[in-house]
Amino acid sequence: MGQSNSECSTRLATCDDLPALAVIERELARSAFPDDPIEDLAYHRRKLRRALNREPEGMVVLALADDPGAIVGWLWLSTRTTLATGERYGVVRSLFIRPEHRREGLGRCLAEYAVRYFEERGIPRIVAKMSHTNLPAANLLCSVGFAPVHLTLERRH
Repeated sequence: MGQSNSECSTRLATCDDLPALAVIERELARSAFPDDPIEDLAYHRRKLRRALNREPEGMVVLALADDPGAIVGWLWLSTRTTLATGERYGVVRSLFIRPEHRREGLGRCLAEYAVRYFEERGIPRIVAKMSHTNLPAANLLCSVGFAPVHLTLERRH
């Protein structure tokens, strides 16, 4: 699993993981939407439970090999369909590595997992949206073949 100081392994998320994953999702919301994050953990747990029921194989936990409950990273993938054309496409909803485990190659492993996940399902297009300030995530995804497509501008007063 890359150049890691910790032995890690991937596994599918379970209902038991939802409380910890909700905390991660809240942290991701704070970084992605600093002006208006959704902080309600119950909201995040409900959202994750629905996703776990809908596409459980798209919810991957990166855990310490000697402690499967110790979540080091998190990858949430979903398959969507465009209303206009009916085309199926993949979405990287979340990709997270705990700060103390960053720069060990784990994020790249999860990004490559996402690419394989959709390729194996015959889905050639994958999208990921993030804050314009999250350059590490953008660089990571570009390193596995993603490219910028749209720019969203917003004005607040």
